[in-house]
Amino acid sequence: MARKDCWRVAAVCLVLGLGTVALYSPAFHFGFVNYDDQIYVTANGHVNRGLTAEGVRWAFQAGYAGNWHPMTWLSHIMDCQVFGPKAGGHHGTSVLLHALNSMLLFLVLRRMTGALWRSAAVGAFFAWHPLHVESVAWIAERKDVLSAFFWMLAMWAYVRYVEESKAPSPKAKIYYLGTLVWFTLGLMSKPMVVTLPCVLLLLDWWPLGRWQSGQAAAGGEGERPAGPGKLQLLTEKIPFFVLSLGASIVTLVAAHREGAASAVARLPFKIRFVTAGVSYFRYLEKTVWPSDLGAMYPFVIHYPKWELICIALVLAGISAVAWQVRKARPFWLVGWLWYAGMLFPVMNLVAAGGQPMADRYMYLPSIGLLVLICWDAYDLAGRWRMGGVILGGLCGVALAACCVTTSNQLQYWRNEGTLLSRVTEPETNFLGHANYAAYLMNHNQLKQAQAECDKAVSIVPKYGLVQGLLGNILMLEGKYDDAIATLRSAQRLDPSLAAIHVPLGRALLGKKRLEEAAGEFRLAIETEPRNYEAHDWLGRTLLAEGKTADGVAEFHKSLALQPNQVEVLNNLAWMLATNPRGELRNGAEAVQLARRACELTRDTQFIFLGTLAAAYAEAGRFDEAVATAQKAADLAAKEGNKAAASRNLELLQIYRSRQAFHQKP
Repeated sequence: MARKDCWRVAAVCLVLGLGTVALYSPAFHFGFVNYDDQIYVTANGHVNRGLTAEGVRWAFQAGYAGNWHPMTWLSHIMDCQVFGPKAGGHHGTSVLLHALNSMLLFLVLRRMTGALWRSAAVGAFFAWHPLHVESVAWIAERKDVLSAFFWMLAMWAYVRYVEESKAPSPKAKIYYLGTLVWFTLGLMSKPMVVTLPCVLLLLDWWPLGRWQSGQAAAGGEGERPAGPGKLQLLTEKIPFFVLSLGASIVTLVAAHREGAASAVARLPFKIRFVTAGVSYFRYLEKTVWPSDLGAMYPFVIHYPKWELICIALVLAGISAVAWQVRKARPFWLVGWLWYAGMLFPVMNLVAAGGQPMADRYMYLPSIGLLVLICWDAYDLAGRWRMGGVILGGLCGVALAACCVTTSNQLQYWRNEGTLLSRVTEPETNFLGHANYAAYLMNHNQLKQAQAECDKAVSIVPKYGLVQGLLGNILMLEGKYDDAIATLRSAQRLDPSLAAIHVPLGRALLGKKRLEEAAGEFRLAIETEPRNYEAHDWLGRTLLAEGKTADGVAEFHKSLALQPNQVEVLNNLAWMLATNPRGELRNGAEAVQLARRACELTRDTQFIFLGTLAAAYAEAGRFDEAVATAQKAADLAAKEGNKAAASRNLELLQIYRSRQAFHQKP
């Protein structure tokens, strides 16, 4: 490479890297969102403890969250080791990976094609396109940027393998092995990269020009030597296809173990086929004109026939053009097949997910469209006078517009509230309304939550999941009769809904129908053995029935599944410290549980401190009991809770007399 080209390549990499970090820098101050971030980081005890031998072993087990991606788990574990619970560091890792991916994409395209500015344009649009905000700004979607990083390295190693194999050189085997290694790591980050072998075959045709045998290969960038032949190209891809098959099987097994199949899987194939075609068109539309981007797109069952006909004509027309010009403009067919083929695994045709489309699915498939657009624009500009200047100006305007849109889209990921308020657009997005209602419910804004849920119900009145959410909200509002009726209706609409049992049990518990409530909680545990919430509520119900020992056992099971439940820790500690039955008391364990609850809340809850004081007294540590009870009384008084302050002072006098407090039978 000439010295001048070296400086240009370095300058482009610098602009891509620093520009991407600057554009996404607001994310360094964003928090976690309760949109799978709790599954991947905040509430995942295997991850948030940081780097441990147990955590590493767990990362390689198939099944959790319906996926098998050990490299992704390890990246989250390392983030927790370095940054702890601070979300800014986790965001920083994702932004850095996205910046590296953009630079690697530019370098790989530059090496394959020799086209500097077209490769730079593809890298810039990839880096700054608003469709990629979800993949970068969503911590739980680390798998996107991480798998893409290994994908780019695999492509770079493959290009080097092709170059070295022409000599031939002993380095060719090393680069071939490197391609396999990077591909394997990519599969261990996100199985969507299973399509890499097909993409490599496309690159063999253009721009690498390896499909031709015994004749010169026209690659669009000049004449190339004869290629190795189609049989050899297919043979050298066999290990890649074997890895793809293995990763697909492991992914299906993991999804089956977690019960990750959604209600979408039960839709007729005809509906899923039509939805896939519409999604292909909408992805294309949002790439060219990125508007109405959202974190969740609803499943639409019915489309106007004229709309479906137009979409079919557009997709068929592009496919026909790509095939017709495959010799003169091979980048058309390569780019189009790259886009269509990479999206196929997430199109709900073979395995159904919960959404018809998502911005994150376009992270790698968009490269095919960007290559097609940038290369074709360059060819067209070459036919005009001053075409290069005009094209450069248009490209600059388009990139500036992308940056502005990306900056705006990024703000929606600032926190959970800003994100979920966005997904209610458009008004017909029932999933958006339902998710926002769930957020409001979790933040105790029940009136607003019911209003949002009512909107979702009005759009899809016979959707069991939304009815179940409404029933949950009604239960929290204390409208137990309405909640029971609504939740029973949700069960009739969708008998497979496991999430109904806990809120229905709580509503029945609110009506003092203890036996029925216990039955619902047991059904929840039977359906979802790892449902720690169901164990907690079953324990509370058993206590209300007077079955104290059984209730304590359920609390222990709940904490075994999720150790950081402060209320369960506190409740169990109080029972072990103050139970009237001596055989059920355990002062040492009560201290351990109560101390953990206080640590998790940083000694800011006077109720938990009061429990810790009672536990100290039961354990015979009366001086600590007195000091802690005084601290609880002071904190309650500071918060204006005179009754709690007075109660803690009464208990303090008991501890001063060297006695523990026990509840009356």
